[in-house]
Amino acid sequence: MEKILIIGTGGRENALGWNISKSNEISGVEYLPEETAFKDVRDFIKERKIALTIIGSEELLAEGIVDFLNFHGISSVFGPTKEMARIESDKFYSYDLMNELGIPQARSIKCNSIREIEQAITKFENSVLKYKRLAKGKGVRLYSSQEEARRDVNSFVNEFGEEVLVSERLYGQEFSVFGIADGKNLLLFEMAFQDHKPLYDGDLGPNTGGMGAYGPVPIAPTELVKKIAEDVMLPIVRRLSYKGFLYAGMILTDEGPKVIEFNARFGDPEAQPAMMMLSDSIYTAIKFSLGGRVSEAPLSFREGASCCVVLASKGYPEKYEKNLPIFGINEAEKIEGVKVFPAGARLENGQWFTYGGRVLGVTAYSGRGIVEAQKLAYEAVSKIKIPGGFHFRRDIASKAINSKLK
Repeated sequence: MEKILIIGTGGRENALGWNISKSNEISGVEYLPEETAFKDVRDFIKERKIALTIIGSEELLAEGIVDFLNFHGISSVFGPTKEMARIESDKFYSYDLMNELGIPQARSIKCNSIREIEQAITKFENSVLKYKRLAKGKGVRLYSSQEEARRDVNSFVNEFGEEVLVSERLYGQEFSVFGIADGKNLLLFEMAFQDHKPLYDGDLGPNTGGMGAYGPVPIAPTELVKKIAEDVMLPIVRRLSYKGFLYAGMILTDEGPKVIEFNARFGDPEAQPAMMMLSDSIYTAIKFSLGGRVSEAPLSFREGASCCVVLASKGYPEKYEKNLPIFGINEAEKIEGVKVFPAGARLENGQWFTYGGRVLGVTAYSGRGIVEAQKLAYEAVSKIKIPGGFHFRRDIASKAINSKLK
């Protein structure tokens, strides 16, 4: 029986741990906050005789935690090295790499000053500003005219900096494709998931880390997902000898699927419905990948669909109140098919409290499909309360449901 360590305590990490703990090879799953110093992570792994460490956070991967642990003789670490993780942490690098490999993406211009940004905006009818480095999912703004983009340049630069990728704005539905890579091959999640990044219903408002997700996605059938793996993800794996989770953020345009971004870890909140859809533990696939045999690993999914609604602190993604008591989680989980994953929540003497922006991922699975999964998720949401109430979107998975009704 083996002990597993997951670095990170968000919804993604808790969903992974919940799924991994289903394996009969596991004696327990432990968690460390991502703020834990590298040397303290190293010491914890050695003292607790951890068999496998999974890195959840993109920030830690970008800082080189895998390299650090490998250097200190800890090889059973699942995640890409600092150099591999540049696929997410450096948008200039990622853009150049995709161009080199012929991977379809938006036309873009790399900028290093306000003047260059303003000039680049004039090259596209509608544009997107993307901060070069990590920004917790918030470093992207979309515009509907050149004038709107120009007016916002100073605000964007003041918040993030002058290293900006200016891209043409693409139109279409977005979806996420995930795989597990071992440096040579990719074990594909053969269904796509759809995140909902904007804060408000109808995809309005500022971008967030994600307000909910569901899967599978009707516009991305298995055949399309497999083609994306072959044409988009495998070239990256083989060029970089990439290891770990690989996440392709896609958009289905009139010209076909194009890449919006690559991420070097699992999605959050997409991990919550993805883990609910798996038939068994992902642990075996991760273990096979560390042995360079990921293509031999089993990975199967249940029929039906899963929907995750994020309950956020009011004021997120800006300032919000913390340490509010949370009530009703147990009642929500009494609903068949429902699991509530803590994210920005802490447990103290049996009572849950808020401490982060995205507090809970209320996730439901139904073998009957997305309509029932959405219904169960929102029924569970209605059971969970804090003083003053949560902010949440009321239209998670509505695109899938509306497409079925047409």
